[in-house]
Amino acid sequence: MSSAGVECTIFSSAKEALEAKHNEYTFILVSRTLKDLSGEVFLQRLGVQHDLNDAQTILITSQDVEKVKFEASSAGYKHVLNKDNILKIQETIIQLLNTHVLELEADVLFIEDSQSIADLVISLFKQHKSTIHHVHHLDEMKSAFNDKDFDLVITDYYLNNNETGDDVISYIRNYDGNSKATTPILVVSGESDQKKRTSFLRNGANDFILKPYDSDELLVRASNLISNHRILKQVRQQQQQLMQLALTDHLTGLYNRHSLYDLGPKYISNAHRHKVALSLLVIDLDHFKNVNDTHGHSVGDIVLQEVSKVLKDHCRTEDIAARYGGEEFIMLLTNCDLENASQKAEKLREAIENCKPEKLTITSSIGVAELSQKEDIDALFIRADKAVYEAKETGRNKVVTNK
Repeated sequence: MSSAGVECTIFSSAKEALEAKHNEYTFILVSRTLKDLSGEVFLQRLGVQHDLNDAQTILITSQDVEKVKFEASSAGYKHVLNKDNILKIQETIIQLLNTHVLELEADVLFIEDSQSIADLVISLFKQHKSTIHHVHHLDEMKSAFNDKDFDLVITDYYLNNNETGDDVISYIRNYDGNSKATTPILVVSGESDQKKRTSFLRNGANDFILKPYDSDELLVRASNLISNHRILKQVRQQQQQLMQLALTDHLTGLYNRHSLYDLGPKYISNAHRHKVALSLLVIDLDHFKNVNDTHGHSVGDIVLQEVSKVLKDHCRTEDIAARYGGEEFIMLLTNCDLENASQKAEKLREAIENCKPEKLTITSSIGVAELSQKEDIDALFIRADKAVYEAKETGRNKVVTNK
């Protein structure tokens, strides 16, 4: 059931299930022999607490199914299956999934030039909680698709005005710069040529169904496409979140050291290719160890967070601000030469000194270097870091440039 996209909750006893917060379950599968109640008594007690009319109730037993059916039916079970016949259980669940779990709460775009056929399909999908937007031809389809995100597109292959499903597929798959280009497409066709049907898939359709089609088959194919698309979107969102976590320092919310070596070379390459200025600031907080030793690491964390806010405030959208490690930060400034970078560094130094986290005066030493020809991120960092070292050796709380 999980592989079919059904979320399952498992209880190890009747007591546990009866005391749990009840959801509107679509399926209830119960072993006839529980450690604290019989399966029949359990369902009767559950039925007293909750309305189970819409649920598919299934009793699993090791006994002869025919001998158990009467008591099971009297208790409210709609199906009785033998637990020794796993294949039969699988087949029954698949069949029930195909006919019962099709609560298609989805937005569907439907392209069909025959109004009579459209009316039938619209009625069918509305029965399963779908919102279906019907259009007759390609221009209407483009307008609707531009205005709204759909969970599924269903299109007849042969449309009016010599338009075809291939035109629909091409428009969606080439939709510029948007995840809408991956919207699942189901092609409906009476085409008997196998090569032609295969071409639907090759051109970008996710599935096709032949006319005349069974209503249940249409719903199941639509449901599968919608479920798979939603899972794919969820996976992509999780990947983006993981990528963000991998590139972000958890304490400050700035980029981390890893991201500098991931993004930095791209910025360097772009600066060399387009012959634009690029500068690097290395910012080191003065005497930060004393803050931790005197006030504790929790205060030290607050200081780092407040300084990070200052960096963000002084960072343009196209720049990178990162925590390099400990109390050391970097800023990579695009389209910024050494003179402008030094001015920005001085303003940043003043802002850090004035921010007063936990009423403490925090100062910083800042090294500045501008990218030279054929220099990479490591060489640029080494020069800026040498400038920081000089700033610390000559009194701290100052900006030093490395020309």
